[in-house]
Amino acid sequence: MVNIKYCLEIVKDETKLAFSNNKTLLFISILLFVIPLLIGYFYSDTISSYIKPIVDAFEQQVNDGTVNLTTHSLFVNNVTVAIILYALAALGGVLGAIILANNGLFIGYYGADFNIYVYLALTLPHGIFEIPAIIIATTGGFVLLSFLLHFIWNLISPDYSYLDVFDPHFSNVEITIKERFLQSFKKNQSKLKESFIFLCLSVIFLIIAAFIEANITLPLASWLFSIFGLSLI
Repeated sequence: MVNIKYCLEIVKDETKLAFSNNKTLLFISILLFVIPLLIGYFYSDTISSYIKPIVDAFEQQVNDGTVNLTTHSLFVNNVTVAIILYALAALGGVLGAIILANNGLFIGYYGADFNIYVYLALTLPHGIFEIPAIIIATTGGFVLLSFLLHFIWNLISPDYSYLDVFDPHFSNVEITIKERFLQSFKKNQSKLKESFIFLCLSVIFLIIAAFIEANITLPLASWLFSIFGLSLI
């Protein structure tokens, strides 16, 4: 019988280790989101010509029904964005960084058109899960890129201190390509695992965010503002 508590402890430990081992990449992802968000909010007039067409296109999709504010549609849309961020960050880093920065810019610019309290009321309930999710997804892509680079480097230039596939007394023994692949994967597989941990955690957060955004955010904001006799409009 599977010991659920034991499995949860392993997941908890592995997740903590993934964050601990990749603090720098996580910090870079946070900066790539937060700095453009602040630029979008405080310099909305300056960047309007660039970002407004994106905002208008999004609003048109909502009005046309292309983007539906239901749990399922929001989840599918958010997970699609997260997987794109993950994949692009892994494929080169730059494209993933640009899309993450654009998300921050979009959110900051959009918020500049609202009263700050209204904006927070309409974004914070689900945003506390959604924003970390896209940052974590991008971090996971960067970690996967790190795995790929180290894996390839160890294929090209094997570290013989970890290769236990030959007898050191026979210096002329050739290490096969197959063994290079296996040993390089063994040495770097923790990065691959950590990358998938970030992706899975991102998806879990997005499930929660989609449910809150579709079912809780607006009613909660309306209720809070009614207490203070304010209007969301």
